[in-house]
Amino acid sequence: MKIAIIGNSSIGGGYLRAQAFKKFLESRNNQVDLILCPDEGVASRIAFYYQRARARIKGHEKQYYNKTADQLEKRIKAQRYDVVIGVEAPFSYVLTRELGCLKIFCCETLEADELYFSQKFDNFERIRDLREMEIELFTKSDYVIFPWVTTENYARKHVWDGNNFVTIKFGCYPKEKPVSYFFPFSIVSLGSLRGYWADKELLSYLTRISTYRIDAYGKSRPSRKYHINYKGYAPTLDVFYDYQFGLETVPRWVFRLHSSRIMSYLAYGLPVLSPAWMNFSHELKGVLPYNEDNFLTLLEEHSDRERWERLSEEAYEQARELDWSITLRPLEKLIEK
Repeated sequence: MKIAIIGNSSIGGGYLRAQAFKKFLESRNNQVDLILCPDEGVASRIAFYYQRARARIKGHEKQYYNKTADQLEKRIKAQRYDVVIGVEAPFSYVLTRELGCLKIFCCETLEADELYFSQKFDNFERIRDLREMEIELFTKSDYVIFPWVTTENYARKHVWDGNNFVTIKFGCYPKEKPVSYFFPFSIVSLGSLRGYWADKELLSYLTRISTYRIDAYGKSRPSRKYHINYKGYAPTLDVFYDYQFGLETVPRWVFRLHSSRIMSYLAYGLPVLSPAWMNFSHELKGVLPYNEDNFLTLLEEHSDRERWERLSEEAYEQARELDWSITLRPLEKLIEK
C-alpha cells in the first residue's frame, strides 16, 4: 500500500509516533512517505511559527489550518495514497477533506482541554474553536487513534463517543543494554522547560531538597532563579546511562493523560519518578508515583542495590511489553480492513 504520514518536525511525542509508524509500516512492505510540518529548513520553520502565532493572535487559527490543509490536499491527491495518517491535530485538518483513501487521525492529546486546564489561558473563543476542529476530525476520520486508554475514555466521556475510536498504545524501542546501578544516585529530567506542562517550580523544589543530584536536559534554559542544574540539549538519550532515575514533573493543574517522556526512560530500564496526581503514573511497572512529601522517602527505600535492580527490571520488562513492534500490530489490522 501507498501510505502518507503527516506529523510534526519538532522533537516530541507526536514526532516519535510518526517515526515509529513509518518504520513499522515499511517493515510490512508498504511504501511510506513522511510529510513533516513545518519543513526542516530554518527559514520554513521561522515562517511557519510566525504565521501560526499571527493567526492565533488575530483569531484566525481555523483559517490557517484550512490553508495548511489546502496545500496538503493537493499533494495527497496528486500522489494517490491508499492511506493518510495525521499525527496531532494542527497538522491533520486535511483529514476533514474528501481524499479518496482511508483516513486515520492519531490524537496524541486534546489541545482544547490542555489549554483550558493550563490556568494560563483565558481565550475561551479559541478553546471553543479548537474543540470544534477536534470534533470535526473525530467525525470525518475513518479511525481515531489514542495513545492510551485513559485518553480514549476521557474523549468518549467529555468530547464525543465515536464508534471509530481505538487505543493503540504509545510504545518505545527497548535498548539492548539497560542502565546499571550506581550509588550515590543521579536523577535525570528530560524535556523542554518552556511549556506549561513542565513544572519548573516543582523541579526547583525537588532539586533543592534532594539528597541526590538532579540534572535537567532540554531546549530552553530556565531562569537562574530556579537554581536548576541545566545541562543543555541532550545530544543523545544515551545520557540516561549516567543516571539511576528518570523524573517527570507535570504540574498538578495540567491536563495530561499520557507522557512520552516516561516511555523514553523505560526503554533504558530506567526507573521513573512520576507525579502521583498523574493517573498514568500508576499504570506502569517500574514507575514510582511521588509527591512533594514522599519524594525523599521513595529514593531512600530504593537506595540499596537489590531493590533498585528489581525496580529497574520491572521498568525494562514494561518497555519490552510496549515495544513498538508489538503495540503497532493493531494499526496493521486497521489498514488491512
